[in-house]
Amino acid sequence: MEHEALKVKHGSDEKHGSADAALLFAEEDETVVQFLTAGDAALPPLIEVAVKVGNGEIIRVVKPPDMDELWTWYVQTGNMEADPSWGKLWETSKALAANIVDGTNALVSVNGKRVAELGCGLGLVGLAAAKSGAASVIFCDREPVAIHCALSSAAVSGLIVVAVQDLADAEAGACSGSLLDWADPQALGQGIDLIVAADCLYDPATAALLAGCCAGLVQGKGTVVIAEPEKERAIGCRAAFLNAAKAAGATKTEILPLPASSIGHPPSVLVVASWE
Repeated sequence: MEHEALKVKHGSDEKHGSADAALLFAEEDETVVQFLTAGDAALPPLIEVAVKVGNGEIIRVVKPPDMDELWTWYVQTGNMEADPSWGKLWETSKALAANIVDGTNALVSVNGKRVAELGCGLGLVGLAAAKSGAASVIFCDREPVAIHCALSSAAVSGLIVVAVQDLADAEAGACSGSLLDWADPQALGQGIDLIVAADCLYDPATAALLAGCCAGLVQGKGTVVIAEPEKERAIGCRAAFLNAAKAAGATKTEILPLPASSIGHPPSVLVVASWE
């Protein structure tokens, strides 16, 4: 499709948001639909992409053009402690989203469930859940702009967006967002049946905090499924998460290979904890 030219300024550099420039930002399974904003004090540069998930589901995602663009914006706005890694669609999130959309894995069956995506970043997994029969989805992250992008993606994907307190009365598949710090989590205003996440286990200390946060959110009955690269990035993270989950009352913990519908993505595993 045609794209109007849009200049994105970074210091003395200029990048033009044309159809040709769009190709610079496109991953193999992503198609740039349009440039949305050059960025300002409140929001980074943003584009809209169409992502093919699983056997053909197309999900629209609002995201920074790439992590370099996002980091440049953080620097310009004086936020030098920020982590731009949320601004990329990671392969594990694509693989887990494919599993949800294709409906071949009972472990991540979302039909009728109240779902929360923790460390949601761009929210691809939660979007897949909302489009696959979830009763509701709450996108949770400590980065407000990430939640803005996830909810914007829900809107352009044709999903309903409401405040958390209105989810109980909303139509099936409604989405909401909430800031959430694993070290000091607050209640989300409703029970959660299934927690999904991807690429969240990178430090043993925070992995243990995440387990405690999950235990509080499922309130004694629910399942947590975290997709991670097959090769553990930081040794001990999975053990720290599962041990902390057991200490918080989880009745079943396991690590499973991500099933076949994730073919086309690097090998991943599912780190699972259940409370029954």
